[in-house]
Amino acid sequence: MHPLPKETFLPENQLPTESRMVWKEVIDLMAVKEFSRATKAKQGIEAKQRKDAATRKERNEEWIPKYFVTDDLGGRAALTDAGRQMLETVYAL
Repeated sequence: MHPLPKETFLPENQLPTESRMVWKEVIDLMAVKEFSRATKAKQGIEAKQRKDAATRKERNEEWIPKYFVTDDLGGRAALTDAGRQMLETVYAL
C-alpha cells in the first residue's frame, strides 16, 4: 500500500502560517542531511510558538483554530464553518 500524493497549493499561494511554509527550512535541511542546522531551525520555530502562546496567555487571549477543531467523538479533527467554506471555495464543491 502506498500513501496518496498530497494536494497542496503552490508555495506562492500559501499563507506564511501554513504548516509546509513554517517547516520548509527544517524539511529542506533534513533533505540534504544538515541535521544540526535542521535541529536549530526546529528549535527556533518551537521557541516562537512558545513565545506566541505566552503572549496570548498574558493578554488572556484564547487561541481558536480557524479551520479545524477537535470533535467530541474521540478527539478527531473536525472542520469548522470557515474550514468548510475554504474547501468549498478551493475545490468548488
